[in-house]
Amino acid sequence: MNWFLLGFLGTAGAVIVTCCIVALFIRHRVNRRHRVHPKVATPAPLTWLADPRAAARLHRRLAKVGHTAGDVADDHRLPQKRLRRTVDQPEMVTLAEELRQQAVHLDVQVARTASLPTAVRRQHLAQLARSVSEAEFACVRLVSVSTQTRSHAVLAGSPRAEGATSPDITDVAGQVQRLADAHRILQEIDQRAGLAPATAPLDATQVAPTPTAWPSAR
Repeated sequence: MNWFLLGFLGTAGAVIVTCCIVALFIRHRVNRRHRVHPKVATPAPLTWLADPRAAARLHRRLAKVGHTAGDVADDHRLPQKRLRRTVDQPEMVTLAEELRQQAVHLDVQVARTASLPTAVRRQHLAQLARSVSEAEFACVRLVSVSTQTRSHAVLAGSPRAEGATSPDITDVAGQVQRLADAHRILQEIDQRAGLAPATAPLDATQVAPTPTAWPSAR
């Protein structure tokens, strides 16, 4: 009887621990999907994961931008060396992190705007929708340049100037375009030198879809 009771308690304890681990894992995955930045809490309610209203749709679009920009930054981030000076990260990492930070700021504005009266809320959400579309467009161009850079591995990163302020989304998009142009020039130089096959250079403005690829807020 004692052995049976001991076995029952052990089994029940294992089941409870397993359920707790599964619940924590699910909570972690849901929070990661819900947040624009996995390390920054979002003011958006959890119900916005499935809410069909305009503010919730903008939040989900910003979450996609944040996740994609984070993936690009992780793809190009250099490992930090222990007991040595900080490693200068490539410009691609800086741009991706800046774009994700801009998406975080927009997410806060969307959440605050959602609590305003209806007449005011619609006007502000329409303005925010344009900013969200710019962020999406910049994200698509960033992914295009990132894919080409990783494929050919010819674009070197440059450190960010100290004391520079964080640019707005339009400026980030411009930096991504300049990065694409620099990459195209390097490809042409390699082709003329016979170091790379003659292929059509990538123009981020040609391969990137317009912001209407995502549903816009009404």
